[in-house]
Amino acid sequence: MASRKSTIKKKSTNAGSGMKKDIACNVSTGTEHPEMVEEANLKASYQPGKKGGNFGLPLGAKLTVPEGDFNKKESITCQVIPPSQRWRNCPVLPADESITSEVFKLTSSVHIMKTPIIVQLPYYPTKSDHSEINVKGKWRGETDWVDIGFLHKNDTTPPSVELEINRLGSFVVTFTVKKEIFNVTPQGCLYNARISRYISCRFPKKSIESSIQCAIKITPVSPEKLQSIKQQYYRECNDLVTLTEFIDITPNIPCNFRRAVTIKLPLPSGVEIEREQEPEVGVLLKNDGKWEPVESNYKFTRTTVSCEVRRLGSFCVALSKPERTQRLKESVRVVDGRSDHDVVHVLMYLSLQEKSWVGVVECMTEAKSKSRVVDRKDRGFKVVHKVKVIPQIEERRYYGRRAPPDVKPPEADILEIYDGFTWDIGVGSDIKVSNDSDLLDDKELRYYRNLPESYRKFDFEPLNNEERTLTGVVELIPNGVDDETLKQKMTIRFEFEIDEETVRAFFKPEYVPEPEKIRVTFDLPELQPIKEEKPVAPPIQKIKTISTSVMDRLTKPIRKPRIIDREARVITGKSLMNLSRRVPEGLTLAVHLDLPDSTITGLGFDAISNGLNMADVTYKILLYWKRKLKDKKDAAVNELAEALSAMGRPDITEVLLQCHKDNKELTEEYLNEAVY
Repeated sequence: MASRKSTIKKKSTNAGSGMKKDIACNVSTGTEHPEMVEEANLKASYQPGKKGGNFGLPLGAKLTVPEGDFNKKESITCQVIPPSQRWRNCPVLPADESITSEVFKLTSSVHIMKTPIIVQLPYYPTKSDHSEINVKGKWRGETDWVDIGFLHKNDTTPPSVELEINRLGSFVVTFTVKKEIFNVTPQGCLYNARISRYISCRFPKKSIESSIQCAIKITPVSPEKLQSIKQQYYRECNDLVTLTEFIDITPNIPCNFRRAVTIKLPLPSGVEIEREQEPEVGVLLKNDGKWEPVESNYKFTRTTVSCEVRRLGSFCVALSKPERTQRLKESVRVVDGRSDHDVVHVLMYLSLQEKSWVGVVECMTEAKSKSRVVDRKDRGFKVVHKVKVIPQIEERRYYGRRAPPDVKPPEADILEIYDGFTWDIGVGSDIKVSNDSDLLDDKELRYYRNLPESYRKFDFEPLNNEERTLTGVVELIPNGVDDETLKQKMTIRFEFEIDEETVRAFFKPEYVPEPEKIRVTFDLPELQPIKEEKPVAPPIQKIKTISTSVMDRLTKPIRKPRIIDREARVITGKSLMNLSRRVPEGLTLAVHLDLPDSTITGLGFDAISNGLNMADVTYKILLYWKRKLKDKKDAAVNELAEALSAMGRPDITEVLLQCHKDNKELTEEYLNEAVY
């Protein structure tokens, strides 16, 4: 990896010097609801030609194409994945790694570049000095995310990374906690950490039987976060004054040392020890998930404390109030459990248009919630308030002269979650998720701490065809929470009503104006009256006739009748569900429908991991195939019929074509008539 980075530095420096002008970014914005500005698919497409050049990309990204990579008609496209579609494109990361940029997807008709192109991607900076930047990429046609060599650019605003690549795909910037690794042998060693000059480890001889490898990692706790935790958990943290970062010193294999190991750690920021002072300082060690004080004689310098331990783990140095060091164990436990949590709000918005109902559930920090609500309202959204469940307080009777004790009000409804926390979204009551909504494929709402937005958008519709006032329920159930009390507290429920007028507008058929009828009048000459005194017959006048072309022009409708483009009834969601139950060989059907191999592989792995049956897999494949179609009429039906025939199901093919001819849905009754 080091050689890769050094190569990039030499080449990218030359490329940066040649970037004298930036071509304006041609961004196309397309969205179903104009109110969803963030949901717009930001794209920038260019035709660099044979000469190449420098190009501006969405969100301040940049692209440099060298000469000779593209022909005249070949193009390259950069797309920023919208927040509601991140679940399709984000990698699965370990617990100590987080996403800190948008996902950029580069596509082109050119599969492999002759000369590497340079892409500069911006990211959202982090405040921690103990983290490092990384870049992950997923090459086109592959399913695994891998680490990509990059050059860090601190001289840009916002900061960015520079990639030199000859293949295209999806790319995202992440950050992970820094780790410092060192070796320990049976001969012992003294190791002074580079990550902090106040940390050192002294291993005596024969303290271990075989060589081990240790890693040092620092997890900071900001003063603002510590103060917030102390205010919220006043009872547990009342005796805590301040503490240091959480310092992990962990071996690659668990071990108990034969001889005590001396660990030197820093004192909390701003704390200095004088010689004759007896500080209220405690060193705590976390092992097997529990914090315990280190029972050792502490040796202090002005800014450090040293102690002896037989095991390694996570360390913390804390300062307590006088004679309250025994309470540090509980205080550090609370701070450790809440230091990486954020206080967030989960909101829901509705946009009820005449033929399209959209719901949005969004998770954000408390600082962003007020401005976010105002912004959504300005764009025409209606805010849905969550249902609050007030716990019932048991009524007790007190006898005697003494006054009853005061009953404390319930605690404030504060929601604390960590980065990457997810909920499952459920929609119910009188509404259901639309068949074309991607919420049927993935129901998770994920919180991204370092990104501006974390939300999911879904389309929904009435459950039945009843034109009445409807009640909708959207419930968010937390994932990964085993405690039932905590799970119930973190479950969020929204309820709302849709008035009857809005429901009628949803079911109202689209108006197709009739062609206007043109009235044609014939201009006949005035006939002269016949004089009785003259027996001579009046002359016959010729009537002017109108030519056929003029007549067609006058009688032709001015406006063309509006034709409603409706999909064939045999490929509706209900029809495809019935078909999937009869034809469970979904993967074979996907091959005959010419779906990409990567899509088939992904659906297969998804079925195995989620325990889906073959009918569910077939239904997902048919929905995916249907979304990709442009013509959802005869062409789609013929394509599906050819695929069924190719996989050896002519009986189903016959029923499918007959139902399409009769303009009927594909029901179980018709499918039962098929003889295989």
